[in-house]
Amino acid sequence: MTDIRYGIFLRPDPETCWAITQITLALRQQYGFVAAAAFAPHATLIGNMQSGVSEEELVATLDPLFSAVRPLPVYNSGVQRTPKGTYEYNIDLDAAGQQPNRALRAVAASVKDAVLPLHVRHDDYLAPNVQDYYFAGHLGLASFELAVDNRLSDEVGEFIAGLPITAPTSFVARWYTLFEFRADWSGHWWNDMPWRHVTSWEATDE
Repeated sequence: MTDIRYGIFLRPDPETCWAITQITLALRQQYGFVAAAAFAPHATLIGNMQSGVSEEELVATLDPLFSAVRPLPVYNSGVQRTPKGTYEYNIDLDAAGQQPNRALRAVAASVKDAVLPLHVRHDDYLAPNVQDYYFAGHLGLASFELAVDNRLSDEVGEFIAGLPITAPTSFVARWYTLFEFRADWSGHWWNDMPWRHVTSWEATDE
């Protein structure tokens, strides 16, 4: 079975990307966390997809979808601790912070519908199949290390809160990307996961 997986991501604006990069690298330097820093800053629309078609066919499937996507506002509700003890920027809500960002969820749902027929089921560690993935917009800051052992969760949360880093409260979603990942997916794959940027799509008002 192939060790290749694909991720289809929303790329935040440069300022938000820079804030994520600073936080994840600070956590790597302080605690040795590598999972969040192993990825380019992103919100996962679909992750860990094992494709049953060629990369060219996968891109061709996504081309018309993203050509129809228009720029949309995304709102950052700030750093959130999840029930697993991990940390992320919550970008799932509307401007009032009360309801889901329906436009963003619609893009994610469209991507899932498009690639689901192409996905080959797998048994990857801590990585759901496309069929089982539920989108809730977030930008990872401290992830799998705390998901498997959350003893440091309180300390890490205090550390993140003390960093002199502030991300924008909103940005316009314009860029979407396809990445290829390779790893041994049976264990802590985030420790050794080379990746390759495949292509990007820009949402426009045209």
